[in-house]
Amino acid sequence: MKNTSEGGNGSRNSQSQKRQRSHSETLIDLDDLDCLICYEPLTIPTFQCDNGHVACKFCWPKLKRCPLCALPIGNKRCKAVESALERHIVPCRNSKLGCTKNVPYGRDSTHEKEYCKFSLCSCPEIDECKYTGSYKDLLFHYLTSHMLKPDCFFTFGESRNVRMHINDKILVLLTLDKTMLFTVQCFREPNGVYVAVNYVAPLAPEIVEKFSYRISHSFNGETHSHKVPEMKRILGVSFQIPREKNLMFVSNNFLSGEVLEMELCISES
Repeated sequence: MKNTSEGGNGSRNSQSQKRQRSHSETLIDLDDLDCLICYEPLTIPTFQCDNGHVACKFCWPKLKRCPLCALPIGNKRCKAVESALERHIVPCRNSKLGCTKNVPYGRDSTHEKEYCKFSLCSCPEIDECKYTGSYKDLLFHYLTSHMLKPDCFFTFGESRNVRMHINDKILVLLTLDKTMLFTVQCFREPNGVYVAVNYVAPLAPEIVEKFSYRISHSFNGETHSHKVPEMKRILGVSFQIPREKNLMFVSNNFLSGEVLEMELCISES
């Protein structure tokens, strides 16, 4: 009976320790999961010097010695920190905006950056406006804060002429059917101009709208056309040429001055 009693107490003590350990993990100081160099959240892999000072995967390639103790950084992975990172989750940074999902602690969460429907979108008029807001609020901001161009409206499935100056870089389009913003962008290259059409919205699965487009440019009787079966969604406009070259390209030989005359049709997929 005595052995049974001790065994029972040992089992209860073991379960208690597990509960305490689990509870302590939820109370971890998030500062302990920051890089000691840049003070940004750590992500896997993490590296350490011989004294155990941790550097993130972004700082580590730039270091030869630990800036805290001058010992070599080397290629030692810090498995203890990596294990903590794998276990630790925090509310999405958009929780104050209504998101209820939890994400792994760190700065590499694609949910927060792209797939959260509460991710902030930037006003496409970035030269004159620094507004950022929810996908649902962006159109109201645009309609109340910016002058609409006479030719900015279009209807899904109907072709329309688009005329824009290459140096303007961007033309904002609004649909008459739904409350959505689309952008036509020009990216100047030495040999010509890339043209992209994007939909301003997060990649959230809850936003089910998908669109395709067809765009063409004619010069001296020759027409260049480009079709995209699924339009790219963007959180904000960038004037850097996209890495993916699924864009229409108009070479300098087919340009007449600095104005592009194009035909565009945006359709619901």
